[in-house]
Amino acid sequence: MGLESRQYYRDEEPGSFGFGRRSSGPWSIIAIIITINLVVFLLDAFTPSADGGLHWLNRNLAIDTAQPWKIWTYLTHGFAHASLGTKNGLWHILGNMLVLFFLGRPVEQRLGRNEFLKFYLIAIVVSGLAFLLIHQLSEERAVVVGASGAVTAVVALFIFMYPKVTVLLMGVIPMPAWLLGVLIVALDISHAFSPDSHIAWQAHMAGAIFGVAYFRLGWNFSKLKFGWLSSLFSSRPKLRVHDPNSGFEKLKEQADEVLAKINEHGEESLTSRERRILNRYSAQLRKTKN
Repeated sequence: MGLESRQYYRDEEPGSFGFGRRSSGPWSIIAIIITINLVVFLLDAFTPSADGGLHWLNRNLAIDTAQPWKIWTYLTHGFAHASLGTKNGLWHILGNMLVLFFLGRPVEQRLGRNEFLKFYLIAIVVSGLAFLLIHQLSEERAVVVGASGAVTAVVALFIFMYPKVTVLLMGVIPMPAWLLGVLIVALDISHAFSPDSHIAWQAHMAGAIFGVAYFRLGWNFSKLKFGWLSSLFSSRPKLRVHDPNSGFEKLKEQADEVLAKINEHGEESLTSRERRILNRYSAQLRKTKN
């Protein structure tokens, strides 16, 4: 079952998407991810140069196919980029973050903060492992940094969610989202056959495949718990003075949709957001009866 058939993924269509803290909620995951990447990039600039054209910090966050036992790098490489002062160092991070900013926000709004975070982090690991495995099989040493694999996964998911939406290639050329997907795949295939390419096409392709599989197979990571990481990004309740009846009708409509989903797919299909809706609705009903 694809995402388009899930009622709770139909809340919004691409339009005007804010960045940062919403007036009634916490920071978006996109904003947090971009902030972390920029902080790492700036901190790395103040560390000494290391081998491979990277500075010390990014070198220790990168996947090195000669050191596969450094398992933390399977995740951390996705938050590091080519160091400042190296060839295309600035454009590497700017390119990834701009694509994530423009195409990632509608995806996050449809998936929800927690589900998008899990999707993005898993995409980083999947793309990194694909890069490592292919180079291990070829016995060729390589080092990789960058969010490109995860960003490509987000782009693939955006394309399947909104295939007919018009996007601007390089901010200038208008085209439907599906055509952008074709161009991305064609570009990565061309890099695969280029011996002089410094693009980690293996990570890009793995990210794209992961994004397509997530959509086509109807995956959902709501049951996957990241422990302290999930709690770090979860919103905290705030004490507010308000009319207890305000928004009750909207909450009731949301709860009715969740109950309909339980009836059709079972309680295990619920996301954390949907469970919170039911909890709020139940609490509101108890207050009303009292």
